Amino acid sequence: MTDLTLTGIFSILTAISTGTFSIIVRQGRHHGNAYTGVLIGLIISIPVLAFLTYINWQAHWWNLKALFLLSIAGFLGPAVGRVLYFSGIHYLGVSRAMPLTSTMPLFASIFGVLLLGERPGPFIWLGTMMIVTGCISITYKKDNDSSWNRNYIWIPFLAVLSLSLSHVFRKTGVRVVDSPLLAITIMSVSGFFFLVLFSRFFPQPQRPNLKSIQAWKFYTFSGLLNTASVFFHFVGLNYGDLSIVTPLSSMAPLFALLFSRIFFKDEEKITLLILIGTLLIVLGGTIISWRIF
Repeated sequence: MTDLTLTGIFSILTAISTGTFSIIVRQGRHHGNAYTGVLIGLIISIPVLAFLTYINWQAHWWNLKALFLLSIAGFLGPAVGRVLYFSGIHYLGVSRAMPLTSTMPLFASIFGVLLLGERPGPFIWLGTMMIVTGCISITYKKDNDSSWNRNYIWIPFLAVLSLSLSHVFRKTGVRVVDSPLLAITIMSVSGFFFLVLFSRFFPQPQRPNLKSIQAWKFYTFSGLLNTASVFFHFVGLNYGDLSIVTPLSSMAPLFALLFSRIFFKDEEKITLLILIGTLLIVLGGTIISWRIF
């Protein structure tokens, strides 16, 4: 297989696993806040990642530049972006929050050009604009629609900004050490450290609560799925450009919409505009990545 093909495969695996775990996050909101969900996921995942890194350790992995870059990625990712991402799902629902986070290709392409020297072609920009149009469709709200609160729209967009910057540092760090496993391990440890550090500054209701057994049940599985999705993302970045990996990964709303319709018929309202917007997002991601396959 070529590097582009592997990039496509692992990016789509990222989309599938992300769309799946978002459903669990939505259901787990009854048992713990976003901070709790992210922290439990890291507590479960880090020992596994640390063990795998230990048994596969290579001398060239000890690289201070890579450790620094990946630590920043952990701060922007799990510590900031992922908490906002979970919060967006809690407040807006899967069918709206997931597609909104698919504005990430726009930020990723811009950051890829400005910071990484990537040169996306016209098809990438066309697909990106389709994704943005889809997001506008999803966020349209009628005056008499009380099923969701537009005041929370900023949450997934801020999550996208933070995660997009995190992806830049991920790409740069994994390029230095050429190890997706080490990259996700360092990023997860860094994210855990900053989460614990920041928790004391949050109001009591927003602080992590690790006493709920139900929260551990829901967020353990979602944490492992999220770790898998991030690992797939790192592998994709190891083979291809950020401006290709991120749009393909953003097809997660297709799977989230499907699962949302199956599991949340009474809680999630899938309107025609949501459906059209999601299809535009997925079509945009397809146009961006058509040359891979």
